[in-house]
Amino acid sequence: MNEDKLIAGLEKIVSAEYISTKLFEKIKNCTTPRPLEVEESILPYAVVMPETTAEISAIVKLANEMNVPVFVRGSGTSLSAQTRPHTTGIIINTHRMQKLEILEEYGYFECGPGIRAAAVAEKLTKIDCYLPIWPGSLIIASMGGLVCNNTSGHIVDACFGKPADYIMGLEVVLPTGEIIETGTKGLRRIAGTDITKFFVGSDGIMGIVTNIRMRLVPQFQQAYGIAVFEDLGDMARGVRDIYRKRLPIPLFMEMMSEDVAKIGYEIKGMTPPPGAVLMFNQISYDKDLAGKKINAVLDVLNRNKAVSTEAIEDPEVWKNIVATREVIGPYLMQKNDGIINSAEVASNLNDLEDAMAASIAFNEGLPLLGQLKNYLYGHIGALTFHPSFIFPHSWSGDEKKQALKELFAQETKLNLKYDTAGGEWGQFAPRTPFFIQKFGEEGYAMVKKIKQTLDPGNILNPGILEGFR
Repeated sequence: MNEDKLIAGLEKIVSAEYISTKLFEKIKNCTTPRPLEVEESILPYAVVMPETTAEISAIVKLANEMNVPVFVRGSGTSLSAQTRPHTTGIIINTHRMQKLEILEEYGYFECGPGIRAAAVAEKLTKIDCYLPIWPGSLIIASMGGLVCNNTSGHIVDACFGKPADYIMGLEVVLPTGEIIETGTKGLRRIAGTDITKFFVGSDGIMGIVTNIRMRLVPQFQQAYGIAVFEDLGDMARGVRDIYRKRLPIPLFMEMMSEDVAKIGYEIKGMTPPPGAVLMFNQISYDKDLAGKKINAVLDVLNRNKAVSTEAIEDPEVWKNIVATREVIGPYLMQKNDGIINSAEVASNLNDLEDAMAASIAFNEGLPLLGQLKNYLYGHIGALTFHPSFIFPHSWSGDEKKQALKELFAQETKLNLKYDTAGGEWGQFAPRTPFFIQKFGEEGYAMVKKIKQTLDPGNILNPGILEGFR
C-alpha cells in the first residue's frame, strides 16, 4: 500500500489540518475502555476528521479504490471495544459532525453523529423535551455510537423502548461510498420494509451514519423512590413482582449491592444504607399520578421484605442518590489502580432471582477473575446485572486478555442459560461466539451475507463481525 498516495488522496478531500499522522492521535483513536494494549500493528495510517457527509463518502470511495480498511470512531466509549481496529487502515473520527437542528413545527430534531448525547439532551430540555437515551457515558457518548448500538442505557426498555423506536430516519454513507437517506419526516413510522432498521443497532458494520432524525419526546413529571434490602434475592423477587402484578414499569431502576452502595454513599457524604439499594423513578404527565405509581411499587417491595422504603420528594436529594451509582466506576479505578471491566448478564423475567444469584457468584472458580472482588450493580428494572472487576495495571497484557476471555465466556454461559442477549453494548466483536451459539450458524451466515452485499470489499469496520477482541 502506497501510504504517501493515500495521505495525498485524503488531503484532496479534507483539509490537511484535519488529517493527523501523529503517534499520539493514532494511539488515542485506538484506545477503548477495555484494558487492551494498543499494539503497533493496528495503528492507522491516518486519523481523518471530516465535517460533511460528502467528505465521508469521498474518503470511503478512496479507501475502496486503494483497498484500505476504514474504522469509524465517535467518542470511543463502547464497552465491547467495537471502536478498536484490529489492523492498519484509516480511522474516521466524527467529532466535527456537531450539527443539531430542532424542528418543533415538524415534531423532530436532526443531529450529526459526532455530537455528544448530553449536549442534545440539554438543548431538548430547554424546549421541554426529553432525549430517550440515558447511558452511563451520557456526558461523552456520541449520538452516532448510541444509534449504531441501539442502546437505551439506564432507561428500562419495557417502559420507554429503544432509540430505534424514536428514530424516524437516517442519512448513511454505504461501505462503497454511496449516500442514502432512510425513513420519513412523518410522525407515523414506515410499515413493512424500513431500511432504517438495517443501520440502527448494526454494530457499525453496515454503513456510516451521518445524520439522525429523532422524534421529539415531551418532558414528563417524575416521582422517585428508594428501597433497601438485606437480601438480594428478596430484591429480585420484588422487582419480578412489579412485572407480574402488571404495575407501570419504572423509567429507571438501578441496584447496588450493599458494599457498592456503601462506597457510593460515602463518596457523596451520605450515611451508608443498611443493605443493598434499589433506586427508581416513575413518570407521568401528572405529578400526582407519578407519585401514585411510586407508592404502588413501594407497596410491592415492602411485601418482599424490604428493610426500608421511601418516596423521595426532593429532586436534589434524588440527584444525590443517583450520583452514588454514577461515581462507582471512576472511584474504584482510582482506588484500586486498575481498569474496571463489567459483564452484562441479562435475565428473563421468570429467572430473575436465579440470575441475581449467578451474578453474585459470577467469578467463583475462575482462574483470574476469581482473584478479584466482584462489585455488583446493574439495571435491574431492565433485568440486567453488571458483575464488575478491577483489572490491576500490574497485570501483563496476556493476563488482561485471559481475564477478558473468562469474563465473556461466563457472560455467554449465563445469557444462553436464560435465553437472553446483551441489551447495551452490541452483539459482535468479543460477543461473536455468543451470537453464533445463540442464533445459530444460519443466523450468523445471514448477517454475513447482508454485510457482503453492502460491503463486498469488507472495507468498513472489518473484524467486528468476525469477532476480534
